[in-house]
Amino acid sequence: MNNWLRLLARYSLSLLFLVVATNVSAAPKKRVLVVHSYHQSQQGHVVEMTEGIEEALSGLGIQVKYYHMDTKRKTSEEWKREAGAQAKAIVTNFEPELVITMDDNAQKYFAKDYAAIPGAPVFVFSGVNKDPKIYGFPAKNVTGVLERPNIIESLEFLKKIVPDAKNILMLSDKSPTTDGFIEYAKSLVMPLNVVAYEQVETFEQWRAIAKKYKGKVDAIGLYVIRTIARYEGMPEKVPETELVAYINKHTKLPTVGFFDSSAQAGILCGISVSMKEQGYAAGELARGILAGNSPDSFAVKPTSKGRIQLNLNTAEYLNINLKHSLIKRADILVR
Repeated sequence: MNNWLRLLARYSLSLLFLVVATNVSAAPKKRVLVVHSYHQSQQGHVVEMTEGIEEALSGLGIQVKYYHMDTKRKTSEEWKREAGAQAKAIVTNFEPELVITMDDNAQKYFAKDYAAIPGAPVFVFSGVNKDPKIYGFPAKNVTGVLERPNIIESLEFLKKIVPDAKNILMLSDKSPTTDGFIEYAKSLVMPLNVVAYEQVETFEQWRAIAKKYKGKVDAIGLYVIRTIARYEGMPEKVPETELVAYINKHTKLPTVGFFDSSAQAGILCGISVSMKEQGYAAGELARGILAGNSPDSFAVKPTSKGRIQLNLNTAEYLNINLKHSLIKRADILVR
């Protein structure tokens, strides 16, 4: 009888270990949803942001789902609302503990509706150009990272290349991102005189602006030119490279860019925010929150590291001699 009882006890203990092990292995992973405002193919922006997020979240053993709202290629108000609605449907079905939202459209058409809502997931935003207060951020369940372009630093860098530059035109597309850029730029004491801020929506307007300011400015500043339509009312967008090539050819003015793909687009110089750093900073906040910290224990602030960009081909085309000391400093150098 004693042997039988010992055998039964041993069997029961083994069964208990099996149940415990099964429960541990079957424990659900924490779910994180990442919502990008733009399409996943956008090199130097979305791609780098994602790399930063994944690097920061590596090793956590969580389940990550991505959704791309694609609001740079599809710019109608109807689509933006639909993309936001699709993101909300994913929240309902996926039930994430935490949501990372990148760039302003993801906040405007999606994340803001969850701020300070009881039972809503925690949100971490990044790449936000506008004042986050307009989205209701920060909130008890929302914190994040600001994107503040290196405007002063970029203009001072331009002055090192073209010391005689005094007057500049600021040119961009028309989007929530560029609205935020202009709002922020107007709050700064500029090293150059800003003659005007112009936002255009079509290639025809772009050509007209180039003609309007020719001979009236010494340089042109460019910020986010990805939503400019080739024809009014049509979906086709003009590539950045084509827009910048037109400026270079028809104005022969030095250009300075404040966005991540400036040099690749043909702009002479600039200091841009690191998109990978924007993603990594968001991932670091998410990691801290998933570890048990409260979202409101993290301050909302911008990232600090900028990337110097130079395009040697454009400098040669404009007959600008670049000092070797400036070339050596460049993080992104297009030859």
